[in-house]
Amino acid sequence: MSTEELKDVQIDHTVDGIGEVCPHTLNIALKALKKAKPGEVVVEETDHSIATKTIPSAVKMNKLAEVLGIVEENGIYKIYLKKL
Repeated sequence: MSTEELKDVQIDHTVDGIGEVCPHTLNIALKALKKAKPGEVVVEETDHSIATKTIPSAVKMNKLAEVLGIVEENGIYKIYLKKL
């Protein structure tokens, strides 16, 4: 999805990973996905650029969520995940 499309997505859960590093950023995302219902969108906000690789890889590999995209603004990344 494009950045503009992502900004219009209804977000069901937002989690704060700012100031955290891997693997904690991944654990935050996994915990939120565990609480989410199938089809719900979880967005993790983080300032840890490596999380933009580890989180999408882990949720795809484990078939937990579809990665809708990542938006970066002023050093903050928003990782959009739709629970499967």
